[in-house]
Amino acid sequence: MKKLTISEIVFIAVVATAMGIFWWAYTFIYDLLKPVLYPLVLENLLTGIWLMGALFFPYIIRKPGSAILGEMIAAFIQGFIARWGITSLIWGAAQAIPVEFFFLLLRYKSWNYFTMCVAGIVSAMASFVLSFFWEQWFLKPDYYVYRQYLSFLISGILLAGLLSKWLADGLKKTGILNQFEIAKNDHSN
Repeated sequence: MKKLTISEIVFIAVVATAMGIFWWAYTFIYDLLKPVLYPLVLENLLTGIWLMGALFFPYIIRKPGSAILGEMIAAFIQGFIARWGITSLIWGAAQAIPVEFFFLLLRYKSWNYFTMCVAGIVSAMASFVLSFFWEQWFLKPDYYVYRQYLSFLISGILLAGLLSKWLADGLKKTGILNQFEIAKNDHSN
């Protein structure tokens, strides 16, 4: 498999930095909606945005390391400027490493809607497991855990999987991604 080029690393670094800044701003939106969703145990319907770095970059670059690099840079930037601190990196690693393995299993060849939805589920389930232990959900009632699980699942599919694909496909149409694999070798339907 091909390694990341310098231009791909620079692209990931620049866009992941912007993504990390967006995640910081998104925290304020999350905080506004959380009081409505929290009593319903649905606040994790919004978490898929934070999973996007692990899907968006490999969908464009289609090479090993792009999920981890993109998610970790974005997580570092967000953690640096937001209240999350080092925990951003912990969650970033938990969300990116399983996705990197998932794409590796597919040899970075399958990029259709189904694949991106499954990748979103993989990232969401890893984040769910980390949250389950970190936030001690095992002490909560079963309904609480099930709703969190479903919230992560839905958010992983919609906000991580489908939104990442939709955004990258939109950027591809502008020609701005012509130097990357998404434009050269498109198997994304």
